[in-house]
Amino acid sequence: MIGYMDGPAWLKWKDILSSIHFYPLIQPELEQGRIMVHTAAANSCISHAADEGYHILYLLKGSIKVWSLSYRGRRVLLDEVHPMSFSGHISRLRGHSFDSNLVAYTDCVYLKFSDEQFSRLMEDPVFALEFYRSTSQRTYYMFHKFLGLSLFSAEENTAMYCVAHPDRLSKYTLEQMSEEIGISRRSLCYILKRWQEQGMIIRKNRCYSIADLEALHHIAREIRSFYHYGQ
Repeated sequence: MIGYMDGPAWLKWKDILSSIHFYPLIQPELEQGRIMVHTAAANSCISHAADEGYHILYLLKGSIKVWSLSYRGRRVLLDEVHPMSFSGHISRLRGHSFDSNLVAYTDCVYLKFSDEQFSRLMEDPVFALEFYRSTSQRTYYMFHKFLGLSLFSAEENTAMYCVAHPDRLSKYTLEQMSEEIGISRRSLCYILKRWQEQGMIIRKNRCYSIADLEALHHIAREIRSFYHYGQ
């Protein structure tokens, strides 16, 4: 469910809002209701790929996952957005479109800007600097991720994922993990089955756990260097 905070309800977020570098630029419009604080329940779609415009937002609380569909119909995770960051159909700013869907992963609170407001605010160096700082890091992350999928095998990418997120083996479904890694569910099943046979992971009650972390580190050694993981 998507909604917004009417009247003085947004004031409880004033301490967080006032800590944002560009708060003085948006304060008058917040107070006049031209920019509003919106809410989205977990698993709700904040913006669909078919929506027009940039749909720029600034996340105050929660997390957003940005998904896209491949030409083969497979859902691919493009980005994960955390508080105090911008999101939206950012690729359209460069004349492209990743056909992405913005989905609230948890309950979210965010500012939403119209295209006109965003274009006007981007004329101010303080706002533009914060926007580019926020989005450039994640753009590089996306580039790095998809380059890693091209340069390394599905097994190496899966090992890297398991080393970085061991808890997700027991909490996430195969569908969720395959989408986050960027490989097919079938490929992930083959890899996990092979690792079970080799004694590297254990499956119990449809959940997985790592039995031989050193072996996974060994598989992921080259891709870990590529990502400079842990540094």
